Amino acid sequence: MGKIVKSTKEMVYDDENYVVTANSIIRGKQSMSLQTARLIRLLITQIAREDKELGMYKCRITDLAKYLGIPSQNLYRDIDAITDEAMQSVVYIGTGDLHDAWKKIHWISTAEYDGNGTIILQLSQEVKSFVVELDKYFTQYKYKNILFLKSFYAIRLYELIVCEDGEKNSSKNRNNRLEQRSVTFSVSELREWLGCEDKLSSFGNLKKKAIEPQIAEINKKTDIYIEPVYHKTGRSVTSVEFIIKPNANVINGADMINDYANVLQIEAHNRACDEEDKIIIQKMTDDEIQQRIEDMLNPK
Repeated sequence: MGKIVKSTKEMVYDDENYVVTANSIIRGKQSMSLQTARLIRLLITQIAREDKELGMYKCRITDLAKYLGIPSQNLYRDIDAITDEAMQSVVYIGTGDLHDAWKKIHWISTAEYDGNGTIILQLSQEVKSFVVELDKYFTQYKYKNILFLKSFYAIRLYELIVCEDGEKNSSKNRNNRLEQRSVTFSVSELREWLGCEDKLSSFGNLKKKAIEPQIAEINKKTDIYIEPVYHKTGRSVTSVEFIIKPNANVINGADMINDYANVLQIEAHNRACDEEDKIIIQKMTDDEIQQRIEDMLNPK
């Protein structure tokens, strides 16, 4: 094997970076392991807003494994298996009706090991239009929201809810996370987008293995708090509505300051947060800001 080429960039491990993708690829049918999903999304966070082409990124295998939570035992074997799956993974973009237009694309085109502990990775050119120079119809979220989720279904459910929320509720000022919102998916949509049509055929299994545990984890580890409402047609559940609230247990620091500024605006009938307000906010502790947000969300 040759040496890693000099045009590659160093992988950046920053869970504050954003995963930014076109809505159509989020709604695409996907199926992969948890670690492969983490890896692909980590690669997407490397893309800068000004980038016009997909880059090639290099990293030490030990650093990558540590960041993704891959056990040190059998490290090289596991990385080899994950990159194999990443290169073989396909996202299906279409309506689900095989008579309609559809497209299948691979996520990763390059995975190369130099024999000295460094690996080079690159997203496929097929993915480029879904992750580069996006100006509309895209979804973004901080990588930290999915980094510690323990199942692929949890990552996908979080992405789908954030995507649908952004499209449906964008006119309702989604930037104000104090606002309660909701999105609804049909059961058939959930099965397709989670990639489990053949695995979880009954709704009971779908709810038990791909909805309820994932909701509990999302509520514990991400910036949103969701509550499901199951809607029936006759005796069968045919759609799931997700009530979305800000997760006051996770939001902190600068994010909470911004949210408290929103509280002031709401209480003052949309009055802008002035400099005096900001000084007051900055003197408050995170616990005080969080308590104020919770009081606003749950008035007595």
